[in-house]
This record gives sequence, C-alpha cells and structure tokens, in this order.
Amino acid sequence: MKIKLLFTIIPIIIFYSCASTRYLTIDIREPAYVSFPAEVTKVVIVDNSSPDLQGNKDDSRTGILPVDSAREILVESLTLFMNEENYFSEVELYPYKTNRNREVTPLTKRKIEHICKEKGANALISLDLFAIAAEIEAGDNAYFSYYSVLQTKLGTIFRVFSPQGEEYSTAFAYVDSLFRTDERDWSRLKSNSSAINELLVETVVTGADKLTSYFIPSWKKQERWFYTDNSSQMKAAQTSLESGDWTNAAKIWGDLHGKESNVNKKVKLASNLALANEYLDDIGNAVAWINTAFDLLTGKNMSSELPLQILSYKNILENRQKNRPKLLEQLGLEEVFEVEE
Repeated sequence: MKIKLLFTIIPIIIFYSCASTRYLTIDIREPAYVSFPAEVTKVVIVDNSSPDLQGNKDDSRTGILPVDSAREILVESLTLFMNEENYFSEVELYPYKTNRNREVTPLTKRKIEHICKEKGANALISLDLFAIAAEIEAGDNAYFSYYSVLQTKLGTIFRVFSPQGEEYSTAFAYVDSLFRTDERDWSRLKSNSSAINELLVETVVTGADKLTSYFIPSWKKQERWFYTDNSSQMKAAQTSLESGDWTNAAKIWGDLHGKESNVNKKVKLASNLALANEYLDDIGNAVAWINTAFDLLTGKNMSSELPLQILSYKNILENRQKNRPKLLEQLGLEEVFEVEE
C-alpha cells in the first residue's frame, strides 16, 4: 500500500514580490485523517446511508437532481479519486445499499466481515449519513441594491473499519458548501434545473475530491516567503534559490546571519534559513531557525508586520513537525530509513 517517497515537498514554486519580501507557492504533503495499517491493500466503499433520511421527495417533475443520485455521484467519485492516487492496490465500490432504515444505522461486525470477505478487502469505508440541500438568499442591503445567491450544502458521516469490524478511527463528519451569485432573482429561477443541478453535482464532486485526503496523504499548495534586499550577497542567494540551489542560498544566508548586528535583518535571515531547511526537508532545523527568529523579537511590537509573519511561519512549521511522524508512517518511510541505517 505505502508509496516510498523520500520527500514531502516538491519544487513547484511561483515567485511574486512585495518590496523586500518575495512570496512563493510550494506543494506540501499532508497526512490523511485516517491511518491504515501497512497490510491494507484493498479498500471497499459502502453506501450505508439512509435513502429516506431527507424524505426523498420525487423531484422528477421539477427536474432537480434527486438526493439518491447525488449520493451515487459522491461515492462513485470518491472511489474514482482514491484509485487515481494509486495509494491502495484497489478501491472498490460495493454495488448494494446496506441500509433501508430511516435513521443512521452503523454496519454490524457480521455485515462488515461478510462484505470484506466477499470483496477480498482489508478495510471498509462506510458512508453512514448523506445530506445535501440547496437554498436561495436574495434581497437588498446597505452596500448592494440587490443580490441573489444560490447555495448548496453537503453533509456526510463516515466510519472506517477493519475486516473484523473494528474501527480504524472514530466516525468523522465532513461538511462543505458552494454558492453561486446572479444579478437575477434566483427565487424566480427555480425552474432553471440545469443551473441548480450543475451546482449540486459540483458540490458532491468537490466533496469527494476533498474527502480523498481524509484517507490518503495529499499534496496541498501553501504560501511561503523570504526576505531580500539590494545587496550583492542577498541577490546571489535569491538567484541560487530561483535556480533550485537552496543549499547555496542557505550557506549565503547563514554567513550573513553570523555577521549581522541589526536585529530585524537577523530575524529575516533566520526566517530565510528556516525556509531553506524546510525546502531541503529538514523540518527539525527549520523549526530551530524559526524559533531563533522568534526569540530575537523579544520586546518588539508583536502586532507589526514582521513579527506577525514570523509567528505565522512558526505555527506552520511546528504543525508540520507535529504531523510528520504520522505522514512518514502513512508513507511507509520508516522501513526505508531502517534499510539505510
């Protein structure tokens, strides 16, 4: 199941500037909410939600997408997206509904064992609740003479089980919403089923995409920044990192940090060194350098721009350090390190 990737940051970088601060976008690997044992290779997804929980009114005359159809799109999309990640050898959607009650009813251990045995699965993901709704808000306010918003809301509850019916994690809820504005009055456009259906489908597909990261470690785009000035050495460091040579950029910044006496410049160089170490996947040293920058701010006005940036980056790096063991476990990297030792 595990993909043995040694790096948790990839060089997708977009630079843009603001005075002496340069911003960039990088891709960070984040751990999934659920951690599966290493032996899990095949997962089966089961729609165990009640088909009647929302009344399941007949919308055939209005042309609005039925709740059951929206639910099918969610589980089918989730199955597709999880398979595309190639994290498990196979993710299969169980073809039968397992709940005919009008309430949330978790699968029994016996039923879980039966399904896993039937499908040869090592784990089971159960959708126990599915709810979706569309609502319209329209009117006047102090800033706009008129506004009209069509909003869709999605709510789900999932449980994850072993083949023996033991939970790999506690049940978790996922809630999301999308909205669309229009100069026209949406309340007069209820018959425009194509536009409403388009937003409903977008909501469940987007939800399935986001839910994939609950089960599989995912790449997320995050913003970072570094500080520079017009000196030849700082320009040389920027040239190095723009060409991908973060090691040389770190060396230049490190030499400057050791010689610098101006506190603000020293803080910025320490933050730059934290970024270089993060990019080089040395999160421990990255945290150490951002703490050095933070400690230099003692007695400073913490509401000004530089301290706020340092505090923000400090929280980001500490969160990455906290999540790193879980991520490495999910990627199976412990085995790689043991072999290398």
